[in-house]
Amino acid sequence: MNQTLPGAGSDVASSPVEPIRPAARKANVDDLPALQALWQRAGLPWIELERFVTEFQVVPGEEGQLQGAIGLQLDGSEGLLHSEAIFPGTDADAIRAELWGRMQIVARNLGVARLWTLEDAPFWCHTFVRADPAAIQGLQAGFRDPEAAWLVCQLVDPARAQKLLDERLALWEASRQSESENLLETIGRIRTFAFTVAGVLIGGMLLMVVWVLMRRPDVLHRVIGR
Repeated sequence: MNQTLPGAGSDVASSPVEPIRPAARKANVDDLPALQALWQRAGLPWIELERFVTEFQVVPGEEGQLQGAIGLQLDGSEGLLHSEAIFPGTDADAIRAELWGRMQIVARNLGVARLWTLEDAPFWCHTFVRADPAAIQGLQAGFRDPEAAWLVCQLVDPARAQKLLDERLALWEASRQSESENLLETIGRIRTFAFTVAGVLIGGMLLMVVWVLMRRPDVLHRVIGR
C-alpha cells in the first residue's frame, strides 16, 4: 500500500517555529545612533557613554534597532558590567541571557577573573552573588565604591588561575632556557668556524712563506743580513 503525505486539510498539528534571535556581538561606531536611542530610553547618560561605544556588547534588532546592550569596563583582572539598556517590549531576560553568554567569552578572553555589577534586575541578582565586605574592601579597581551594593561573579577560580600562571611561567622559563642554550651553541659553532678559518689562513700564509723561502733562499739571507 502506498503511503501519502497528509493533505493541507489534514488534522496534523504543526509546531510553531520560534524566531531566531540575532547573536550578541561587539558594538561598533555604526551602532552609535541606535545605542544613543537605547540609552536615552533607559535614562542613561548617553552623551558620556558615546566615547565608550566599543566597550559595549549588543543584540541586534530589526531595521537597525538594538534589542539590548551592556558595557564592560576593564581594570586589570577585574571587570565591571554597566549601563544595561533593553528595548521596551522585548523579552528582557532572553536579551540578558544572550548578552551574558557573550560577555563571559569576551571577559575570559581579556583575562578577567571577576566581574562586578550594580545592575539590580532579578536576572543579574540570580546570576551574580552579593559581594561580601572583605571582597569589596580588597577590590583595587578604579570603579571601586566601598559603599555600593555590589554583585560579583568569579569567572576563574583563583587557585586554578594561579596554577595556570605558574605553568605558563614554567613553560616560558623552559623556553627561555632552551633559547639561551641554542644561542650559546650557535655562538660556539660560529667561534669554532672563525678559529678554523683563521687557522686555515694562518697555515696558508706560513706555507706560502715556506714555499717562497724554498724557491728563493736569497730572500732569507737578505732579511737576516739586514
